[in-house]
Amino acid sequence: MATTSSVTTSSSTDAYGNSYTTAVSNDALESSDFITLMLTEIKLQDPTNTVDSASMLSTQLQLSTLDANTATVAAMESLQATFEQSALASSANIIGNIVENGDLDDDGNAKQYKVSSVAMNDGSIALTAYELENYYDVYYFDGVDSTSDVVNSTNENGTITLTNSDDASYTFSTYDKTYEELATEINNASGITASMAQNTSGKYQMVVSVSGGSSTLSQSNSTLNYTEDTATAYGSEAKTISYTDITKIY
Repeated sequence: MATTSSVTTSSSTDAYGNSYTTAVSNDALESSDFITLMLTEIKLQDPTNTVDSASMLSTQLQLSTLDANTATVAAMESLQATFEQSALASSANIIGNIVENGDLDDDGNAKQYKVSSVAMNDGSIALTAYELENYYDVYYFDGVDSTSDVVNSTNENGTITLTNSDDASYTFSTYDKTYEELATEINNASGITASMAQNTSGKYQMVVSVSGGSSTLSQSNSTLNYTEDTATAYGSEAKTISYTDITKIY
């Protein structure tokens, strides 16, 4: 038995003392192995019945073509891998963004999702996202020492008015009410929540949030100080979205 590169050959000797190959084993023969085999065949050929040189050249050409095709496939696979990594890196830029994919809610409005991660699955980019369920406008009123402090003790006409995104307005009197009482009254309005919360300074703040966003707050004969912010609420169930299904990015 002899070994050529990674090729294992088994040989025997005939009745006339000539050696010949009985078996060749290798799952991945290379072009150089075939050349070695052909040279061995020429060396051991019968002088009265020589090997056809045209056939040998044809075989070598086929081997060269096979090598070239194999190299091309390897290059294409490498290019594909590079493209996938580049596409994944590019798609990572939308993490944290809001996207739409054509899904509609029960009212026919486009559903929106916040992207939390991206991944490459079988050559396709998939997003993990959470549905945006609501927007809120949040109003933080200046802190007071106690929830029982009176909001307005001087002007009977003092009011605050909250108008939501549907242009529905709610007006509340501030006269002779404690902050706790005013927060409770506001909290009873549809789509509005209000409560008293203690901040890091130990003061108590009235916090009012209006569902749907795009709200306004106005005052009449009242000068309550406040700051405004926005907040969003997302669903707890993750959704997988194909990158190609995205129709809009915010």
